[in-house]
Amino acid sequence: MKPSEDALINELQSRVMEFMLGFNLRIGGTVIEPKEVEVYYYKDGEFEDNSVHRNELQAMNPNRFYVHRMGVSRQDKYKGRNYAGVDWVVSNQSGVYYSYLIRSAVVDNSLVVGPNKVLNAILEASKLTKEELENRQVGRLACDRRYDVLFSQRINLGVKVNDKFRSCKLRAVVCDEFFRTAKYSAKEEMIYNYVYDKFNSQEMTKAEALGYVKEKLGYVPSLIRML
Repeated sequence: MKPSEDALINELQSRVMEFMLGFNLRIGGTVIEPKEVEVYYYKDGEFEDNSVHRNELQAMNPNRFYVHRMGVSRQDKYKGRNYAGVDWVVSNQSGVYYSYLIRSAVVDNSLVVGPNKVLNAILEASKLTKEELENRQVGRLACDRRYDVLFSQRINLGVKVNDKFRSCKLRAVVCDEFFRTAKYSAKEEMIYNYVYDKFNSQEMTKAEALGYVKEKLGYVPSLIRML
């Protein structure tokens, strides 16, 4: 990664952390509390992440949902089955494709894990079609959560994604009361990344790091014992 790309990743991490701890989403009477989010950002000449769909609905379309499609046009067919998912769009600029895939969320007070399941839960709770969901403005409800946010690489990006973008830690998970029991992928990796950074920066002693891991996972993986 170039220094400018590293700086952008840090900024994207900071923004998604602020979003996850500071806001719920609302569409009609349905409240969505993101718990696991992946950041997707593409800009020509600056950050050309080829994992980004670059559908026109991901650019200059802030505070709306983008339901995953087969191509780059809003007229293209929706993806189906396990390929389906929904992003909350951040981009307010033409040519900048920037959105958050909601991998897991509390939808109307129930935790839903998995992008396809999240999309279906939002559709069922809101009583909207996919087209109606995309056409509605999404409200943001301010809140104040005090939890850690853990980061890891994004999941299931496909074999054609450039290795340097595959390795970006742009998947964020709120480490709250759901974390220990929720079936999030790569939980050990996220916990390791978090305590490794804290230990190396001397914000945690080894004993504190191991205690944190035991509290959040219920056990201490062998990799973390080797800190």
